[in-house]
Parts: sequence; C-alpha cells; structure tokens
Amino acid sequence: MTNTARPVIAVDAMGGDHGPDIIVPGALAALPADSPFDLHLYGDAEAVQAALDRHGSAGQPVTVIPCTQDIEMGESPASAIRSKKDSPIVRAMADHKAGQVKAVVSAGSTGAMVAASLIILGRIPGVDRPAIGTVIPTVKGQLLLLDAGANIQCTAEHLMSFARLGQVFAKEMMGTDNPSIGQLNIGGEPKKGTELNVETYQLLEQSDLNFVGNVEGNQLMLGPCDVIVTDGYTGNNTLKMVEGFARFIGALSQRPDLTPEEKAAFGPVLQFLGKNFSYEVKGGAMLLGVNGISIIAHGRSSARAITNAVKEAWEQVRHDLPARLADAQS
Repeated sequence: MTNTARPVIAVDAMGGDHGPDIIVPGALAALPADSPFDLHLYGDAEAVQAALDRHGSAGQPVTVIPCTQDIEMGESPASAIRSKKDSPIVRAMADHKAGQVKAVVSAGSTGAMVAASLIILGRIPGVDRPAIGTVIPTVKGQLLLLDAGANIQCTAEHLMSFARLGQVFAKEMMGTDNPSIGQLNIGGEPKKGTELNVETYQLLEQSDLNFVGNVEGNQLMLGPCDVIVTDGYTGNNTLKMVEGFARFIGALSQRPDLTPEEKAAFGPVLQFLGKNFSYEVKGGAMLLGVNGISIIAHGRSSARAITNAVKEAWEQVRHDLPARLADAQS
C-alpha cells in the first residue's frame, strides 16, 4: 500500500519484450530501504500481481494500477494514444499530468511514449521541439547526446534549444558547473557540413553557451565536451553505433580461431564494457523539454536496465528537473 503524500514513480509493467516477468522485479529492485518514493505499476492487474507475488513484494510501497488495453510496438503512436486511453502509457501520463505521479518509465513503444508525452504533458514554455537525451561514456566521464531520435528533421533553432536543455541537464544531473557544448559534424571548421550545421554553428558561437565548436564522430568518445547536439536521425544512428561497439567486442571474443590466451585477454575488457557501455547502465533515455519526466527504456530491457531507469527517474524528480529546464527557457 502506498502513501499518497509521497512522490510516486509510474512504471509501465507491460512494456518491452518481456513484460511483467522482467519489468516488475526490475522496478522492485530500484526501491531502497525506507524508500523516499512509491511505485505504481500499470498494466494487466492479474499478470502484474502474479509477478509481484513471485518476487516477494509484501510490505513494499507498490500499488497496481489496472489497465485493460496495451499499445503494440507496430501501432501508429498518435492514433494509439487517442484510441487506447486505458493503456499503461496513456494512463500513467494522464496521472502525471494530474500530479498524481512525478515520472513515467516505460520500455514500450518509443513512438507512443514520445506522442503521449507531447500530447498529454505538453511542452515546457519556450521549447518548440523536445529532444531525446542519452548519456554515453567517454574516456573522460560522460557525455549527453541529443537529439537521439525524437526529431528526424531539425532547424538550427531546434539544435540551439537542444543545447540549452543539455546545458541544464549537465549542470543538474551530471554536476558540471559550466558544461561545454559541441555540435556533431563531419569536420571542425565553422563552414563544414550541411546548411543546418553551418547555421547552427553560427547560433551557438554567438550564444552565451560554452560552445567548443564542431566535433567529429571519431572524437566523440574521447570526451571533447559535456553535451553534443545533432538532429535526431544522426543522433539515433550515432547512439546505435556506440551501443553496438560493446556487442562487437563481445562477438569478437567468441571467434573460434582465438587461442585460450587470446580469449582470456578479453575478460577485463568485457567486464569494463559491461559496466560502462551497456544500455543497462542508465536504463533509458530522457525526453527533455516536455512538462514532466518521461524515461524511455529499451524494448529489450533487462531487470537491471529497468532498475536503473527507475533510479534515473527518481534522481530527476529529486532535482526537480522539469522546473530547472523551464527556468532556463524564461
């Protein structure tokens, strides 16, 4: 049973490839002793409760919110949001809008999460296009990449807005006093790249942001800046390349022509990659710029990924991130 005076994090228990069998234990593991927040698990009541019973949830601050519909991965996001109002994503977002929950976490349809966030929560005043932000590791620490897929086509003004959103996130959530901002491009010169790149460079250079210039893809993981901006098409492909790197090393370590000594040498590398490069480390991406907290987890999320996604949601609640982002736009 939950205490309604405490902050609540909503979790779509039906989302992802595995549903409650993975989502529920992952969410439960995010609850610390004397948890400062409660969990609301949205989905098929019988299936969710069965998963709770299997994982010993007695005494935990958890409530099941019954939902009779679900949004499939292949559905049109906008039409699904309007026609499936009793789905976990829509119900959770509506409760977020009403102030009953402070954040929503889902490993379900990314399109549905973005659409529900925009349609139900709305945008922070001054933000024309919210962006998906995701933190990736570098040799110097962490780097926030945005947009990672919400906006395929962008204007220079959109990328400028992403930079401001990223600056606030880096200050609040990454603890960086004066975040450096870069633009992902094919060269370092101001006139390199597309018209969008050139125009964005000019806007960033003229701004009050700590703009360090263009950053090429081969520099990205060397830690050239704290925040890097690009359009959603480029950002999503970049993110998938980064995620694929660890899987490439893992596959390489299993080649049949390797000697036992060569295979053993991969051990420390794979351990490091699993600790730092896996999508499970953060658990999900953030839709920055909507009037709330929306955490989009991978469809293939493991329990560990869901645990970390819920923890990330709580950190954003604790920092009151939407309010900080709104302050930066005024």
